[in-house]
Amino acid sequence: MSAGRVRRFAASVRVPLPAEVVADYVLDWSNDPQWRAQVRRFTCEPPGRAVPGQILWEELGFAGLTFRTRTVVGRTSPLSASYDGGSGAVLVTGTRRVSPLDEGRSEVTTTTHIRLVGALRPFAPVLTPSYRRADRADLLALPGVLAEHLSRRDDRVRP
Repeated sequence: MSAGRVRRFAASVRVPLPAEVVADYVLDWSNDPQWRAQVRRFTCEPPGRAVPGQILWEELGFAGLTFRTRTVVGRTSPLSASYDGGSGAVLVTGTRRVSPLDEGRSEVTTTTHIRLVGALRPFAPVLTPSYRRADRADLLALPGVLAEHLSRRDDRVRP
């Protein structure tokens, strides 16, 4: 990201599930509308878990505005992925990382660098802190949403 002020924020949440299970969910961006309240629509090309070069199309509603961004997945590992992209209104880079903890638990950490551009640039001091709060709230809700997702998946598998 070039000129203009970049706002960086990071957040983590612990999840009472193994890192591999959590990574399968959070590194498949098509799950985002289930756990990120502002995401209206998300498409991954190709579909599925993050791979280098994967294109992510996100439609997000925030502060009465609609943001449509094209983002590209960069480096990936079994437990992490980076991304870079944006639109005419916002530029964004970041990472999602799942770290294994003891006793089958894990921690999800998201790091986001965001820069509002164009007509929205002057509103960055107001919009960015609000987005940071919403992003943090979404991450805190992730353990419950993930448990519900796995429960529904398990119900479909049972005879």
